[in-house]
Amino acid sequence: MASGNGGQVGLAKIGSLYTAVDTVNLWANFTSESIEHMLDELEEASINGRRDAPNSYKGLDHGAGDLNFEPNPNALGHFFKANFGTLATSLVTAAGSLGANSGDFAGAPQQYHKFTPTQAAFSDRTFLEPYNVMVYRDIGSAWLFGGAILPNLKISIAAKQIVKATATWMSRDVRRVQRTSTIQSLVSSGGRPWLWDMGSFEVSTVGVTSAALNAFTAFENFNMNFDLPNDGIALLDGTKKFAEFVPTDFRRIKVDGTMSFRDQDTYDAFVAYEARRVRVTFLNVNSKLFLGNPTSADATKFLGYPGLRFTFPQLKFTKWSAPMGGPNRIVASFEAKAEFNEADGISAMVELMNIVTSTDYTTAY
Repeated sequence: MASGNGGQVGLAKIGSLYTAVDTVNLWANFTSESIEHMLDELEEASINGRRDAPNSYKGLDHGAGDLNFEPNPNALGHFFKANFGTLATSLVTAAGSLGANSGDFAGAPQQYHKFTPTQAAFSDRTFLEPYNVMVYRDIGSAWLFGGAILPNLKISIAAKQIVKATATWMSRDVRRVQRTSTIQSLVSSGGRPWLWDMGSFEVSTVGVTSAALNAFTAFENFNMNFDLPNDGIALLDGTKKFAEFVPTDFRRIKVDGTMSFRDQDTYDAFVAYEARRVRVTFLNVNSKLFLGNPTSADATKFLGYPGLRFTFPQLKFTKWSAPMGGPNRIVASFEAKAEFNEADGISAMVELMNIVTSTDYTTAY
């Protein structure tokens, strides 16, 4: 009988929405998944003199679903590359450099990656980059969701919890393939996720200048939703598959959560409809993955630990409430959106420190 602990998920960046290869070369951690093969139904509408429904036929053939996971330093970047599209990489610590707590990855080169939302389409058939997504469910062959795009990525941060994420995939092709046995789970220090106590939050008090960032310790949970809605388009091309993936709305980056009600500063920002600069930083200082001693010029890039940083240069509160639910303490809930900042030229930026090279993010099959 199949068991979930025998499952496996892998990815591969492919060069075209129509690339039909079985390649899967990137490991992805996950906690659960609901990526399914879907068949639409076409039913005759003819009245046939019977009460029974008429015959039906196979319609559109495609795949879609969610992959839930606890982000770890070496796997998370692939999801942001798929959702954001734009990547810049630099080497912080060279291979062979040993830190006092380097552990299982002693001597590995440390890489700094910066992801920003792209404004340019990947191709004339899809705005987002296409991937292969392999799901192996412990028995028989694996499902390969080919020509898959990632239009929605959610990151959830809650007190007393491991950071969690959900990736929502859409694919134009589904078939079964032999499981890729060469992909191994990162059961090591490199696979350690971030915990809530590794995070720090900074919110500007005046406008959106970085100089005004101050520590903010009132958040109890903080959820980020990076969404670019896409529709699959079927054409008269002799197939039952999507021919294109097309954005159907603006890219929207939304944030929601709760905070301890200590003052009314965020409420004042909500009423004034003013934007604030927000930065969220995670440092996995408990990990054995300390890759050498970064040079002083790069010391601000997470100090050599597995790091994750979200920057929103222009975050605007759109909803704020602090109802009294009885004699208990008051908790404020909020919703916000990240807007495009002309000075920074972005709506969001994600920085990540790990041992993954830029080639792993950019090589396509």
